[in-house]
Order: sequence, then C-alpha cells, then structure tokens
Amino acid sequence: MRNFYLLCNTVSVRVVVLFLLALLSCCSGGRGGSAVRLGVDPNWYPLDFGNQAPYINGFAEDFLIEAAHFMGRDFVRIAVNPGDLLEGLHTGKYDAILSSMASYNFNLAKYDFTENFLHLGPVLIQPVNARYQHLSDIHGDLVGTLTNDPAILVLESYPEILLRDYPSIPELLNAVVSGEIGAALLNRIPAVNYVHDLYEGKLKITGEPLTGSGLHLIALKGKQTKLIQQFNRTLESMQEKQLPLLLRKWTLQ
Repeated sequence: MRNFYLLCNTVSVRVVVLFLLALLSCCSGGRGGSAVRLGVDPNWYPLDFGNQAPYINGFAEDFLIEAAHFMGRDFVRIAVNPGDLLEGLHTGKYDAILSSMASYNFNLAKYDFTENFLHLGPVLIQPVNARYQHLSDIHGDLVGTLTNDPAILVLESYPEILLRDYPSIPELLNAVVSGEIGAALLNRIPAVNYVHDLYEGKLKITGEPLTGSGLHLIALKGKQTKLIQQFNRTLESMQEKQLPLLLRKWTLQ
C-alpha cells in the first residue's frame, strides 16, 4: 500500500510539472521556434539621433516584442560596440544585427537585408498651406537642405529646383516659415521632432521618405534565409495597425 501511495504521488508530481510547462509555453505566446540572437549598437552609429535616441530604442524594443508574437520566435538583444558589430556577426556571436547599413551592391554580396522596420530617409517639409505633393511639383522654387547633407543628392533628379543650404536645422526650417524658400528636405527623425513640436501649426511633412535608408535586420549572406523571410512577412502584417501605433507611441510619426 505504501508503494502504491508513493507511485501515485510521483505520478501527481509529474502531471503538475507537465501542466506548469504547458502553462509557461502558453504564457510565452507558444513560441516553438528558437530564439533569435540580435546584435545591436544602442547608439546606432554612424547615425546620430541626438535626444531622439531613447525614442528610437524604445520603438525598436517594442517592435521586436510585437514581431516575436507574429513570428513565434523570441528575440534576444545583445548590446555591442559599433566597431565590433559586424565582427560578432561573422564569428557567430549572434544570428543577425539591427543596423542602418545601406544595401549597396558590395554589401548585398555579403549580407541579406530585410525591409526597413523604420524609415529614415529625407522628407519634404513645407508650410501647412502649401500644396506641393512631391518634389516633381516644384518648378523654379527654392528648396533648402542642411550643408553637406546627403539629401542634396535627391535633388539631382530635379534640375528645375533651385537649391539653398543652411548650417543648422532651425535656420533651415525658419527659412521655410518666413517664405525665404518654398520647402526643405530633412531626415525623417529630426523632421518629425521639429515639425510636431517647435513648428506645430506652421510646417507639415508631405509624403513618404524620399530614399530607402532606414533601420533593418541584416544577416550573413544565405545563412538566415528563413529568418529574413519571416521578418519581412511580419513587417507586412504589421504595416496597417501595429507599426503606426508604435510610431505614434514613440512620437516618430
């Protein structure tokens, strides 16, 4: 009889353990896939987000939490110094990295890129009552950029636009407000910060970023094909609802 009770108790313990394991699996979203190790430079070098950096990091963290639910895989973020980011990827310290690295041909030969989860290209800024819908609508008017800003390259395709450069963001945007220039090009993150704060009711952002630059996931060429595909499918699924909500939460839109 004593052996019978011991057997029952042992079986009961096993049942409880199995139940707890199943409960934990459910609470974690039922993610059966292996965790993805991500190398991340919290400062996003060579970009300089200034006082917007905490918002970028908060957005990235929330985005990965949401993406994990869609993909059925958790993300483990590994903070890395910018000089060691690619080396850690090549040595297998992590499966992929988050980066702003441009998808030039020489980079595409070595790495696989996902679509952007955060677009960073220059946007068109103009007075709130202006009617330009795109750079192609601007003929013979002045458009301003920051001195030595790569956004100048965007204007090479529009020879009818006159260019004027400014040494600082306030000087650039004040020139738009005063009517000195008709519009300005400025990278999306500082543009959103300024237009929705100091220039609220005076300036507006028109259209989407004008280049493909942004933050994306990068893996070694051919090593994480399934991950790249899953990530892109997840981005597509999040475009309509989750991404806009996160962008608004972190004042990035």
